[in-house]
Amino acid sequence: MNLLEWKQYQTQTFREELKRQMHNGIGHESHFMFTESELEEMRQEVEIEQFDETVVFEGEFNLDIELIENHSEIQEMFDFAPDEDGSVMDIEVEFNLDEVNLNTTNLQKLKELFFAEDYEVEIIDEEELEEAEKNPPGGKKMKGKASRAKVIFKRAKGEIKKKKICGPGMRLAGNRCLPQTGTQKAKMRRVGIKLKRAKKAMGRGAKKKAAIKSKITKRRVKGRSRSIANTLN
Repeated sequence: MNLLEWKQYQTQTFREELKRQMHNGIGHESHFMFTESELEEMRQEVEIEQFDETVVFEGEFNLDIELIENHSEIQEMFDFAPDEDGSVMDIEVEFNLDEVNLNTTNLQKLKELFFAEDYEVEIIDEEELEEAEKNPPGGKKMKGKASRAKVIFKRAKGEIKKKKICGPGMRLAGNRCLPQTGTQKAKMRRVGIKLKRAKKAMGRGAKKKAAIKSKITKRRVKGRSRSIANTLN
């Protein structure tokens, strides 16, 4: 690297180390490399990054809230934090089978990560669903390729956490969001596993009542849940 690149690298390294110390409770009133306003900007970033609020809910809670792209303001997101002593709930996770190698070993690891008692798998065949919509009942239906799978982890333990982040295409700078660089975008790219919603564990009667009241938001392939351990390479 040239002199300018070396200076930028050293500055970023010092900045990351200072923020790490601030996360650990070490305050800095001054620094030989950064101005007072730059230190204040770091403190604001740390305050936002440390924001962690437990969400109390009943029934269903949708974690998959779409963030606004290229938005300059801080946005809220929700996540499931596994905790062996946490609340008991059912966790529904959707996998993109084009991007994720879903097998029994991986599912078992996720079950243990969520402190869940068991899991169920449902294949979602998008191509078959599209074909079914085009053809009337009794019409010819073509068998499509399975591209998604829904996994429900039964009686998982943990809490729903609310955090503050910048939306897609943006990075945190103080208490605002600025456009990311190409390198930063690559680091922030999402994987194919998406946590969709968490449903609090209920008794049989409450579950039946909730099922009657709930609205169907997605069409699914008919059939019982099945293991997909031997269907993927």
